[in-house]
Amino acid sequence: MENPITFRPQPRSKRTYGVSIKYFDEDQVVPSKRVDFQVVIGIEQYKNEDRTWQLTIDRKELFINQHEPDLISEQLAALAMSALYPVKVDVNFKNEIFRGIVNHGEIVKRWADKAELLSDKYAGDYTALFIKKMNASLSDPSEVERALGLDMFWSAFFHPQYLNYGEGLSLDVDFYFPIVPYQKTRFSGKQLLTPDYTDYNTYQVNFRAADAIPDEIKWNDRSTQVLINAKFDLDRDGGLLKNVIVNWGIYHRSGINAGRRIQFSAYEINTGSEKINVVDNMAVQATQPVVEKKGFWERILG
Repeated sequence: MENPITFRPQPRSKRTYGVSIKYFDEDQVVPSKRVDFQVVIGIEQYKNEDRTWQLTIDRKELFINQHEPDLISEQLAALAMSALYPVKVDVNFKNEIFRGIVNHGEIVKRWADKAELLSDKYAGDYTALFIKKMNASLSDPSEVERALGLDMFWSAFFHPQYLNYGEGLSLDVDFYFPIVPYQKTRFSGKQLLTPDYTDYNTYQVNFRAADAIPDEIKWNDRSTQVLINAKFDLDRDGGLLKNVIVNWGIYHRSGINAGRRIQFSAYEINTGSEKINVVDNMAVQATQPVVEKKGFWERILG
């Protein structure tokens, strides 16, 4: 049985996600830290290359603990993000990146402008060191791609799902997810494709893994284990990600939480089409983006 899911999203389209990352300590119900932002993905299709798309991925509206960045370190991170994004990548029918970062030159130029603003606004050794490290990282396109791979949304969106699951609709796969900052942790588990469409007309792919505590996690109680569950909803028409939830935590063998949890979620919050022009090689080029309503985060975060 061939896998029914292929990545063939509607060209000339756009999808916006509301992303939330919550960190929990011990048995807390309220997260000790929360990060929220939006991701906007524009989709264009190459007309001269079979089953090849270009994705433009942008991030905006960053909130940390339900407020705009106010600490210097948070503001530096926000400015760096505004220089890094939007990012353009070319993908195939499995949503695999195969040409690296195609707009690297644009990123370098944006960062040069941001670095000048940073030097003027935040004087000091910390800022100078930050700029130096960013200069080194952004100068190398492969390093930029590696750094993007340490982003939770990036890891979830590009996780392999467009596979041949066989008659059992199940595969042993690895899920790389950055639960530790600046590191990508591998989880080996079982990935299942549900046999029927959901009530909201999506495919559902579920990943689950239970394993020993990875070495990169500082945790003394080795009698515990890590559990990770990921649920992906993909559009029936086109296979584009619609929603994803990833729950990770450290648990006792009995299944009781041992005290540390992370919940990552990304939900589609609106879609829109754009007026387009056909150009050489690229099938579409946006000219008049849809105007989005303001105040989403204010409504969600209260």
